[in-house]
Amino acid sequence: MYDENFEHYKNARNNGGIIYNNEKHCWELYTYETCKYVLMHDDIFSSNSKYFGGNSGLSFINMDNPEHKEYRNIIAPYFMTSKINEMRQDITDISNGLIKNLQFNSDIVKDYAVELPVRVISNLLGIPKNDRGKFKEWSDYIIGNKRDANFAAINNYMIEKLSGLFSENPENGIMSVISTANVNNRNLDLNEKIGYIMLLIIGGNETTTNLITNMLKALSDNEDIINNLNTERNIHDFIEETLRYYSPIQFLPHRFAIDDTDINGIHINKGQRISVFLGSANRDENVFDKPDKFILRDRNEHIAFGRGPHMCIGAPLARLEADIALNDFLENYKKIRIDNKKSILLENPMVYGYQKMFFG
Repeated sequence: MYDENFEHYKNARNNGGIIYNNEKHCWELYTYETCKYVLMHDDIFSSNSKYFGGNSGLSFINMDNPEHKEYRNIIAPYFMTSKINEMRQDITDISNGLIKNLQFNSDIVKDYAVELPVRVISNLLGIPKNDRGKFKEWSDYIIGNKRDANFAAINNYMIEKLSGLFSENPENGIMSVISTANVNNRNLDLNEKIGYIMLLIIGGNETTTNLITNMLKALSDNEDIINNLNTERNIHDFIEETLRYYSPIQFLPHRFAIDDTDINGIHINKGQRISVFLGSANRDENVFDKPDKFILRDRNEHIAFGRGPHMCIGAPLARLEADIALNDFLENYKKIRIDNKKSILLENPMVYGYQKMFFG
């Protein structure tokens, strides 16, 4: 599926890079220039679908400035690089424990790539240890967008548990900040608080899980690179190239033209939806030399985490977890070989990653 997608991206770029999808009723952008332009200009392109007949949801990622900035700034200090680096030892300890328990027949997705970020987010939120199994189960439902008979029970349990944590008025940490936050001279209601938690679960888990599995895939496919991963700089470059080459989020489906506008001479009507294809932008041959080759690059200005006001708030945490994971695998395995026949890619075209991954 993904090979076909990348070929489609290339064909789309070669044919102007701005295509109207009649089936989905939206404009699709495929070049680096146009994708970055839309992401940078939130004064022209809205993230809030409620203005055009949709539902904005509870998360600040579906808001525009100044409202977006006010809600984002509540938790932004906890995701600054300096603050995130305080978590390095705790994340390293979690990673060490998980990697020591990996067996040759382990599902790397289930036993490491999912487990690491879930435990990190659990720690960040102060979820009690005896509730972390339930929290992980709830996270799996939210990330997988699954809604079976058991979902209502686990959802009600976790909302009640989180409500209790908020009402306990935690003295410090991100839960305390969310619990006591004030917007427009009012406290956040419970739905808004839960919206933050759900955003952290989805953004803090899925992207990082996919980044970890994609790094292992890159190590398996590029054995010659392993010998070069002996400096902090090369580790950094490897992670950034993984983000470019295997962008964990392939496209952002919702931007809306606030008024009639043009993109590279193409007229966009007010209210029309725009999808931004990050996976295509990151392989644009006008920006990246040999874009279809995995290369450690000195300058890698990919947009895997987006750009502009809505750039992924959790990017520093994802990078730190990826750095720790990569170093741990390199220390514990002389070679990384992935069994491509047993490993299963995700079927969702919006993301790039694995449902299951096994050593080969």
